[in-house]
Amino acid sequence: MRGHRLAPAEIVELVPPDAARIHRAALDLVEQGGDPIDHAAELVTLLPAAVVVALHRYRSTGSPNNTMLVRGLLPEWAGLPPTPATTTPAPERVVEAAALALLAVTSVLGEAFTFANLYQGRLVQHIVPVRGRETAQTSEGSESLDWHVEDAFHEDRCDYFGLLCLRGHLGASTLVAPARNLVLDHRVVAVLRQPRFVVAPDLAHGLPEPSAVEAVPVLSGDPDDPEICYDAIYQRPADLADRAAVDALAALALAIDVAAVGHELAPGEALLADNRRVVHGRTRFRPRYDGADRWLLRVMACASVRAHRRRRALRTIA
Repeated sequence: MRGHRLAPAEIVELVPPDAARIHRAALDLVEQGGDPIDHAAELVTLLPAAVVVALHRYRSTGSPNNTMLVRGLLPEWAGLPPTPATTTPAPERVVEAAALALLAVTSVLGEAFTFANLYQGRLVQHIVPVRGRETAQTSEGSESLDWHVEDAFHEDRCDYFGLLCLRGHLGASTLVAPARNLVLDHRVVAVLRQPRFVVAPDLAHGLPEPSAVEAVPVLSGDPDDPEICYDAIYQRPADLADRAAVDALAALALAIDVAAVGHELAPGEALLADNRRVVHGRTRFRPRYDGADRWLLRVMACASVRAHRRRRALRTIA
């Protein structure tokens, strides 16, 4: 369990001079003010050609784990402020510059967006431990984060997400499990491909559970590279008496653990994952609440220009 690693082809790295140049440019853009998406587009022109090519290849054909790691996106001397005690901190120039770098990388994969009721509708979200929220299955928790895709309950969930590490924590591993690597009995797969499951809104959205939820399949698409819609906490069979569906979810949970890939994010690393083909989670860690705790930034992206324009190119959707 969790002994697999990212493939070498899934890792690209910036050299320190490139990271320093991007960071200085991002700081200047923050000072100018204006549209962060436009600023991110400017930063894309500063990314090394090898990184841009790798991102395009990943978007077009995927990767062994449908995941990609960009190392060295931030310089070691980035000069971060203390880790905030909230997921909605006040703006900080250096952090905003890091957010622009993450937006630049994810913009190669798609259009950044968020939900209006998620962390005040912020386009770039903060993932930090919050005192008293240790067991929360949200960006505020520090206990084990169970397997899920982002916003499984919503058909407009992101196609990709990016996590940029500002501060790491020894032993806190981000976990991914690609659907293509799940070993499941064909009878289980047949059940998971049927619309026999429902997903409730997750706690972070602050929404009431709807009275009626459309049943959906867990697996869909190409059998060799399937899509997955799964949430260990908020998903259940549409019919609680459906024994085959209950057993299929249990078998899936075991298969995900076996297929899991773990990576302990280091400062300056950006992990990108295909939210339609990969489930993810995180191991537990013990925060200190001393300003030096684990701190990530997250961006979600829509890869379909058609879908993005269909919702009027909104960056914050209801």
